[in-house]
Formats: sequence, C-alpha cells, structure tokens
Amino acid sequence: MEQLALKLRREWGIDNYAPIDIFSLVLEKIGNLTLLWLEMDEDVSGCCTETEDDSVILINSNHSKGRQNFTLAHELYHLKFDDSSDSPICMINSKNPIERKANEFASYFLMPKCALEDYCSRHNIDNWTLREMIRCEQLFQISHKALLIRLQDEKYIDDKEYDYYSTLKLSIRNYAANLGFDTTLYYPSPDSKKHYVLGNLIPLAEELYEKEEISKGLRNEIFLKNFRSDLVYNIEEDNGFD
Repeated sequence: MEQLALKLRREWGIDNYAPIDIFSLVLEKIGNLTLLWLEMDEDVSGCCTETEDDSVILINSNHSKGRQNFTLAHELYHLKFDDSSDSPICMINSKNPIERKANEFASYFLMPKCALEDYCSRHNIDNWTLREMIRCEQLFQISHKALLIRLQDEKYIDDKEYDYYSTLKLSIRNYAANLGFDTTLYYPSPDSKKHYVLGNLIPLAEELYEKEEISKGLRNEIFLKNFRSDLVYNIEEDNGFD
C-alpha cells in the first residue's frame, strides 16, 4: 500500500514530502468526479461508485474535516485500485481486508513514511508529545486518531502511549487553538454544507444549459436537488472547507 500510494503521488506530480489539499487535488486529477457530502451515521465514513463515464464519492459531513480528508483518500483507493465489483458503504471499524488496504493506502498517501521521518528529523523529535502531534496533524491535515494509528504502526509510540493520547480528557480542539492553529480540522462540515456537491456535475449541467440541451428550469432543478441553491440564487457561500 505504501508503494502504491507513492506511485500515485509520482504520477500526479506530488512531492513525497509535501502535504496535500486532497479535495482540490482529486477534483483536478479525476475529471469525471463528483463529490457529495451527506449526513450519515457516525460509524459510516463514506462510499463511492463509478460508471464508464462518471465517478461519485460520498463523504460523511458529520465527521471532522480531518476524518473527511482520510475518507476521500480511502475512497480514492477504491476508485483507482479496487478491482471488486462491489460499491460497499465504508464503515469506520470494518474488518474487511479490502477496507484495511484502503485505510493503509489513505494513510500513506496523505503522509508518506519518508515525510513522517523527515518531519521527525527536522523537528528533532525523540519523544512525541501532544504539542508535536498537533503540529504534525495540522501540517498533513489528518485527524488526531489517524496520526496516532500511524505513530503506533511506525513504532514512534507504544500501545500505552496510544491509549493515553486516545483518551485524553482535555479538548484537542482547545489545545490546537492555544497553539495558534485553526481548529477547522477538528470540526464537521458547517450547517450550510451538511449537504453539498462539488465536481463534474456542476460544469456538466452548465455545459448542457449553454448548448440549449436542457432548459434553465431543469438546470436549476439539478442544482437544487444536489444542494447547490447558491448557484441558483447567486448566494455567497462561506468557506467551510478551506
């Protein structure tokens, strides 16, 4: 999974040491992709499906931004490398071997092993403190849990430390704020984007309308049904995911 993640980064021209804005990246690199945010149960992270012409990824908008980033990288594995014909709903604690592969791919794609090693070297980290964890997860835009799992897997922290930092009573959000970081990473989508769509659907509908293949009414209906009333009524949207 690590080599597969590095291979895709190379194909997409991404430095192996650089953090990425994964939502902007996949929309640029996968031209037929539509991203859809929906409110789902807590134990559901998302799912994806594709046809010959289109791909759709669903993201749980009730999850934190960090978790959503991981989910998108997870679903990217299914789209690019999963040969199974199923389009399963991806559960957070699934024991399915394919789901575990997708999780490993997501972790290495967002934060390659060489990038983590370089981060440790540049910051002279011998023992991982909460301060260093916050700084690292902010740089790579991953959730606190995702970072802890990687640190445990790479033997930077032991099981006891993992359990300790997983069950801290203090608020990770408050700690990050006190370090001067934006806390968006730790919050779910704002109310205005609990149901939202980005990607191929929007320019496709616009193109059909401009070619007079669909009416303005149908164009607006498509946008309204896909949670983009701002495109119908020219509403200024907040910058909820940036």
